[in-house]
Amino acid sequence: MFTWNLQYISKTRLSDTLEQLMINSQKGDILIRIHSAIHMPEEAVELAGFIRHIVPRAHIFGTSTSAVISGGRLLHDQCVISVTQMAEGSIRSARIPLTDENGQDPVSPERLCDLVKDAVIETDTALMLAFFPDIYHGIKCFSDLTNEVFPGVRMIGGIVSGNNIDRQSGKNSGFVFDENGWSDKSLLIASLNGPKLEAVGYLASGLQVVGDALTVTKAEGRKIYELDGRNAADVYREAVGDEIRENRSLSFLFPLSYSGKQEIPFIVGCYEDYLLANHSVPVGKKLKRGFIHDRELIADSRRMLGKIETFEKAEMIFGYTCRDRYRLYPDSVKWELSVYENTNISGCLTEGELGSIDGKNVYGNCCFVAAAVGEGDSIQNYNPYVFSNTEALAEDNRALLSYLMNIEERYSRDEASVMAESLQEFVRDCELKLLYSEKERIPNEAAFYMDIRTKGYDRICVIEVLDTLSMRTVFSEQMIEMTHTIFLSRCSSFIADKDYRLYMLDKWKIAIAAPSYMVSLKSFSGDMKLLQKKLFETAENYIAIVPVFCVINGCSAEDLKSVYNKARLEMTQKNNQFYIWGGDEDKLEEESIRERYHMVNVINYALSHDKLIPHFQGVYDNQAGSIHHYESLMRLMDENGDIYYPISFLDVARSYGLLYDDLSFTMIRKVFEIFKDLPDKSVSINLGIRDIKNEELTEYIFGFLATAKYPGNFIFEILENEDVDDYDLVVRFIDNIHKLGALISIDDFGSGYSNLQHVVNIHFDYIKIDGSIVRNCCENHASENLVALISGWKRLSTRDVKIVAEYVENEAIQNKLTEYDIDFSQGYLFSKPAPRID
Repeated sequence: MFTWNLQYISKTRLSDTLEQLMINSQKGDILIRIHSAIHMPEEAVELAGFIRHIVPRAHIFGTSTSAVISGGRLLHDQCVISVTQMAEGSIRSARIPLTDENGQDPVSPERLCDLVKDAVIETDTALMLAFFPDIYHGIKCFSDLTNEVFPGVRMIGGIVSGNNIDRQSGKNSGFVFDENGWSDKSLLIASLNGPKLEAVGYLASGLQVVGDALTVTKAEGRKIYELDGRNAADVYREAVGDEIRENRSLSFLFPLSYSGKQEIPFIVGCYEDYLLANHSVPVGKKLKRGFIHDRELIADSRRMLGKIETFEKAEMIFGYTCRDRYRLYPDSVKWELSVYENTNISGCLTEGELGSIDGKNVYGNCCFVAAAVGEGDSIQNYNPYVFSNTEALAEDNRALLSYLMNIEERYSRDEASVMAESLQEFVRDCELKLLYSEKERIPNEAAFYMDIRTKGYDRICVIEVLDTLSMRTVFSEQMIEMTHTIFLSRCSSFIADKDYRLYMLDKWKIAIAAPSYMVSLKSFSGDMKLLQKKLFETAENYIAIVPVFCVINGCSAEDLKSVYNKARLEMTQKNNQFYIWGGDEDKLEEESIRERYHMVNVINYALSHDKLIPHFQGVYDNQAGSIHHYESLMRLMDENGDIYYPISFLDVARSYGLLYDDLSFTMIRKVFEIFKDLPDKSVSINLGIRDIKNEELTEYIFGFLATAKYPGNFIFEILENEDVDDYDLVVRFIDNIHKLGALISIDDFGSGYSNLQHVVNIHFDYIKIDGSIVRNCCENHASENLVALISGWKRLSTRDVKIVAEYVENEAIQNKLTEYDIDFSQGYLFSKPAPRID
C-alpha cells in the first residue's frame, strides 16, 4: 500500500502529478479521497469525473468541507486529494440513499446497517469510511449498531460540513460526491479489506464532565424536552446560566455526554422549551454536562498517539476534526494536529465525528478522530515534542472562563439576584478544574495569565527549582514529595499576610504576582529576597533545594514567556540566583500607575453599566456636497458622567487583552443594532489586527452580515499602522467580508511601513489618508506630495477605490484636497462626533 496527498491547484497540475505517480489499477485497488472547501457540487462531480478519466478503475470518494487537513495542518479554501493504492487488499465503495423509495421517511439505523453490510463489508474488512449529510439523525444509533452487525470493523468519518461558498449562499448542509453525481441525502461509504490489512483508531475530545447524571424522560428525534421529568431547557439554563437565553451560541461551551464508560461530547442548542442535538436522542439515556478542558485534551491526545505510534502498519493515517471544535478551540486543534505534521495524515473538518475507542465504534460531536491502516510494516514520523509545549491550549478556555467570571460578577453586583444552587455548583466545579492544579488546588497557569490580563497583575516573580531530575537518582520518591510539599507550604505561608497571589506553573515552578499599583518594585523585590532565604534553609528530614528567583516588572501576558526566557538566559550567563528584569528603564512612575489603574476601573465600569456610547462623525461627499456615511467612534462614560476618548483608554485595554476584546465586541454589537434597519445610512467600523484574530468576534460579524438586510451599508476600517503577523488571515477575512456584501477601508494610510504590500494584495474599497498628512498638507510640501501621490495612483489604477481624507479642520485644507480630486472629507469642518445620526 502507498499513499500520496496533494493539494488541488489546477487540472493540468493534477493530471501531471497523477501520471508521475504511475498509478496502475492492475497492481491493486485504488482509493482517491477528495475533500474540498472550494468546489460547488457540480464542480466537485466534474473534478471526480476528470480524475476517473485519468485513473479509470479508481474508487472516487468525495466530500465537501469548510477546511482540509493535510500533513498535520489545517488549510482553508483548499482541496486535498489523497491517492491510496492497495498492494493486495481490495476496496469497495457505495452511495446509499438515506430515505425510503418515496424520498420521505428516513431509513432506520437497523436497515441502514444491513444495507451497508451488503454493499461493502467483507469477512476481512479492517476499516470503513462513512460520511453522512446532516439530514440523517440516526447516526449515533447506527454507529452503536455497527459493533453488533459487523464487529471488529473500525469506522472513521462523520457528518459532512458545508464549504464556505455554500454557507455564503445560505446553504449550511454539506454534500458527498463521486464521478456519478452528488447528494445531500445519501451516505457515502468505502471499505478497506484484505487478509494482511490492519487498522487502529481513536477518538479524542478533552471532555471534562461535571455534576450528576440526568435522565432523558421525554424526547422526540433530536429534541430533548424533559430531563428528570422537568423542562430540559430550564434544567440546562439553571445549571449553566440564563445568559444562554439571549446568546444561544454560549451553549457550545457546555456540551452534553452520555453517561457511561466512554463519555463523548455532543453539542446542543438551548431553545425555550427544548434542547436540540444533531442526532436522535433516545428516552431513558442518562446525560452529563461538561466542557472541553486543556488538561483532559492533552491526556486524550497522548492516548491517541500511544495507540497510533505503536501500530506497526501505519501506512496511511486518516484524520477528521469538528468544525465547532476549531471554532471554539482553534489553538487546541492546531496543537493536536501538529503531532502528525510529519506524517501523511489527511482529512477535513466535519460537523460530527465517527471514530473508535477500545475497538468499539462511537459517535461524537466536537471531537478529533484518527485512524491508521496498512498492509505492511510502516511507522511514520510523529512529533511527540509538542507535549512539552502546551501553553497555548489554556488560551482556548478564555471564552469559557470569561463567561463564568461574568456570571459571578453579575450575581455579586445584583444583590436581589440569587444564583441557583445547581449553577453555583456548576460554576464552582468548572473553575476548580480550569483554574487550579489538580492535586494541590493552587491557582494554575490559566489563572495566572487570566489575572495578568484582567486584574493588572504585572509585578511577577517566577520561582523555579533547578536540577530536580537528579533528585530521583539519589532520594526516595517519598522524600522528594515531602520536599515539594514543604516548598509549596513555605511559599504559601510567606504570602498569606501580603497582597500577593501564588500560582503553580509546573511541578517545581511557581509564580508570585501582584498589581504594580499595590506594591512598589522595591518592596516586592525585598519580599522575594526574604522568601529566597527561607527556602534555602535546610533540615535533615528533607532535600536542600536551589530555587532561582526572576522578578519581572511591568510585563504583559503576551510578552511574559519571551521575557522570562531572556531573563533566565542572562541569569545563567551571570550565574545569578536572583534577578530583576525591567527594574530600571521599564519602571513606571507612581502617577502613571495610578492613572492606569483608574482607567481600568473606568473601562470595567463602562462595560458593566452599559456606558460604552458610540458616537458618529459624518464623512462628506465632495462631489454630492452632502454626508455620505458615518464613522463610528468609541466613547466611555464613568460614574460621574465624564466622557473618555479612545486615546486615553484603548492602549490600556489592549495591554490587558480581554478588556479590549470586550470593548470591541460591545461597540460592534451596538453599531450593528443602530444601523441594521436603516436602508439609506452607511457606517464604518474600526478593526485592529487583534479583532481579526478573535474568531468569536469575526464569526459574529460574518453571522450578522449573512442575515443583514443591507450588508453593503457596513464598511470595516482596518488600521494600517498595526503590525500584521498573519497576512493570510487578514486577506481571508477581507475576502469573506466582500463575499458577504460589505466593504473594506484601509485606515491611517501613510502611517505604516507596508503600504505597497497592502495596495498590491488587499482588495479594498476605500483608502483613508492618515490625519497627520492631511493636517499638514497646506504647510508641508512632503505631506502635500503624499496626497498628490495617492490621488495620482487612483487615477492610474483600474480599481474602483474611493479616497477619504480625515482631520479636515478648515477651508484651506478642504480646498487643497479638492485640487487633488479627493472623494470624501472627514473632520470638524463638516461634522463633529455625536451620539446620534442626522
